[in-house]
Amino acid sequence: MGKLVLLIQAVKYDGSLHCDWETTLLAETDRYVLVYGQLGRSLVHHTRRQTFICETPSLEYYVLLDGYTVNLDLEPDGERYYCNICLPAERTAIGLRFVDLDLDLIRNKACEWTVVDEDEFLENQRVYQYPEDIIEGAERILHRLQDKIQRQAFPFDGFLTCWLDRLPQHSRANRLS
Repeated sequence: MGKLVLLIQAVKYDGSLHCDWETTLLAETDRYVLVYGQLGRSLVHHTRRQTFICETPSLEYYVLLDGYTVNLDLEPDGERYYCNICLPAERTAIGLRFVDLDLDLIRNKACEWTVVDEDEFLENQRVYQYPEDIIEGAERILHRLQDKIQRQAFPFDGFLTCWLDRLPQHSRANRLS
């Protein structure tokens, strides 16, 4: 049986396509979808009208019941986390779709967490006329995500890094050599 390819689509609040890229399904439950983004995949950034070639593979965790995503980018010199604050991801006929609410939480290779794109969040509140409940919800989700990270709660409890050993090209032995 072949690998199932899923198209990930990030859209803006008005439904316009923001970015899309292909991934491979690793696991799916009624709560989340876990995919693998291959090294060299194309990311079409519709907002910027550009296509990027991803220079690192990634594990991508999409929550179906909460408003965030977690990407673990597998860079040659370390792992970087990138979390989107969004509306809950939805399964589509060809993959997943989520509404990006601009706020992002990233962890660099030095393990320092930073909130980014707060200016974009403020600007898009005006551009897309976010309702007050969306603004407050995004801020609550950001704080809840920061709390999960601090407590090392799922999926920040080693769940994603355990999957690395299931990917032959990214086993710990290969990453340490």
